[in-house]
Amino acid sequence: MVLSRLRDLIAPKSAATKAPSEALSTALLLLELAAADFESDDVELERVGSLLCERYGLDSAALDQLLSEARLRARQSVSLHEYVQTLNNALDADGKRRLISMLWQVALADGRIDKYEEHLLRRLVDLLFIPMADYIQAREAAVAQAGANSGANAHG
Repeated sequence: MVLSRLRDLIAPKSAATKAPSEALSTALLLLELAAADFESDDVELERVGSLLCERYGLDSAALDQLLSEARLRARQSVSLHEYVQTLNNALDADGKRRLISMLWQVALADGRIDKYEEHLLRRLVDLLFIPMADYIQAREAAVAQAGANSGANAHG
């Protein structure tokens, strides 16, 4: 009796049991990265939105809905595991390279890499089984793009 009650308390509810989509998982990771430096930076959030629209062909209403759901899930989640697992199952090597590129673009949107952002990036690279060479290549491309767009110099 006690065990079944405990299971009921900790078991996910029906709405939460639905596996997250690739788009939701991507949005959540991008938002987590944007918040990793403990600053709410509009330029990073704008970059999250533009990357999601570009990647998934979203209009502004669909983007707002996706970001709202991602924020809600982020507040409710104690781990990134289910989102990383969704992406590991959904993405091939090229998809993972696109994802790490998107993550780097968000991290560099404010012109600098915070140590917490870099830590989260490295953790995600490991969890997503992305080769270090792809991580470095994506970082170099994002730094070059950020420098070309704003003249910003990223340190990290």
